[in-house]
Amino acid sequence: MRTPHPEDIATLLPAGTGIIFRHFGEAHARQRAKLLRKIADDHGLVLLIGEDDALALDVGADGVHLAQASLGRAADLHRNHPQLRLSAACHDIDTLARLPDSTPLQAVFISPVFNSRSASARDVTPLGARGARDYTAVTGLPVYGLGGITCYSIAELRDCGLAGFGAVDAFHIAD
Repeated sequence: MRTPHPEDIATLLPAGTGIIFRHFGEAHARQRAKLLRKIADDHGLVLLIGEDDALALDVGADGVHLAQASLGRAADLHRNHPQLRLSAACHDIDTLARLPDSTPLQAVFISPVFNSRSASARDVTPLGARGARDYTAVTGLPVYGLGGITCYSIAELRDCGLAGFGAVDAFHIAD
């Protein structure tokens, strides 16, 4: 897990912000997800659980975030649990362009926008503002950028059509 204590960061986020908890099989995932659910309730945040709809339902999360490889699960997940918000990662524009108009996804995350330390960004050419603009042009879904977005690089994304951005490494809490 790249953010060892997401609950510490979650308590500092403004109301309306979304949290995607990707537990990667962490031994205490359920306990951490329950804590994040409480923090989300207390602070007006939206909680999505990455790839684990059973955990999302168990803790009362607002939704599920799917990996691009799991996009095929979106329709069934929505049919079986219409109350869940669904978002997904989308790492290539062709996949995004092929999503049906009837997709139950409510948002997609594209990455990497800029150079990133993420394992999924290794050996991948960053999209930059132009690439982000290309992605937003092929869909009516809200598109969020992820990867290498900092307080220094965010200005480059003005007017590229992104609905917002996600961050991992941008959040640091000093001891």
